[in-house]
Amino acid sequence: MLDGAPHDCPLEPLHPLPRLTAGLAGCGGQLRVLPEDFEVEEIPLYEPSGVGDHLYLWIEKIDVAGETLRRHIARALDISGMDIGMAGLKDRRAVTRQWISVPKSAESKVSRIEDGRIRVLDARPHRNKLRTGHLTGNRFRLRVRGVGADAETLVAAKLQRLAALGMPNFYGAQRMGHGGSTLAAGWALLRGYSRLVRVRMPDETVHSLNLSDRPLRRLAASAVQSEVFNRTVARRMELGLLETVIEGDLCQKTDTGGMFVTDDLLREQRRLETAAIDVTAPMWGPKMMRPDGQASRIELEVLAAFGLTEVDFAAIGNLAPGTRRAMLCRLGDPQVGRDDAGLTVAFSLPAGSFATVLLHELMGPVAGEDLVEADEDVGQEGGEAVEPCA
Repeated sequence: MLDGAPHDCPLEPLHPLPRLTAGLAGCGGQLRVLPEDFEVEEIPLYEPSGVGDHLYLWIEKIDVAGETLRRHIARALDISGMDIGMAGLKDRRAVTRQWISVPKSAESKVSRIEDGRIRVLDARPHRNKLRTGHLTGNRFRLRVRGVGADAETLVAAKLQRLAALGMPNFYGAQRMGHGGSTLAAGWALLRGYSRLVRVRMPDETVHSLNLSDRPLRRLAASAVQSEVFNRTVARRMELGLLETVIEGDLCQKTDTGGMFVTDDLLREQRRLETAAIDVTAPMWGPKMMRPDGQASRIELEVLAAFGLTEVDFAAIGNLAPGTRRAMLCRLGDPQVGRDDAGLTVAFSLPAGSFATVLLHELMGPVAGEDLVEADEDVGQEGGEAVEPCA
């Protein structure tokens, strides 16, 4: 039973996200009028080998949530949901294609999976079960309806700007849960709450949370890391330092993933501009590598603005040990065109990056409402297995 006054959380989802292309007019319009307006195709980390005890299924689904798909497959094949492997959950209100692994012993029952919204397009054996994160990224083909005659020109200018170094690698709002509920749970975890708790957000919304639920705790820990990451990237943008290597930056080599603290600003700036390195921002946790100098001061100042310190993240170290994430996300093969229904935009993103963040850049700013979702029940955009928490 929940008693007493709610606890006040100073942290809320950053909305709207700042735009790197705010100086260029957006196309406006409406997203996801139909599921077919949002197409996502997984880019696998590897192809199934053709031999092994697991069966990889190339599945297309239409307007089906990722966990709904998992339950449907388990029932159809008479297997446990734990036997099903996915590299990542895909959006619900969309047409998506991805590999899913099941035990090869269920091969004779695969035809049972198909219904009006789910199709099995290919099936091939492989040696290992598919694991979360076993993907390179996703390809998207999206339609924006209700745009003006100049929309293609406006979007082309924005894509040209973003293709130079990339877009801000923000987490989408869906990571924070409906009304910020998952973020509220994450803040409560940092403060040591572990059971039933009520949390009031800065907008006066109150969330009643059961922190004894382990799936919620896992999502909550990720949400609070992600929001602080977003705030750090936004602060670098505010300072004009998002695309600039500064003293103490912790950089990552794009070919090997090796991490290092910069000791030559001019050299690393050239490497950033040629995509040889990424500059990272914090996903706080006790095992996270730390930057130095100016970069460290900015990161700690962002924490302090919400009454947090790095020590607070020890409380969620078992759920989120900490890592670093690139501040910029590079687009793959961006294209823009038109069809009879509206503007079409195609591109690829690395795993973990959000298509809705790019659309936020492209669609705004315009006068009035500049980004309208036809459906707010949005799943994961870029490849990680996270969906909204009600």
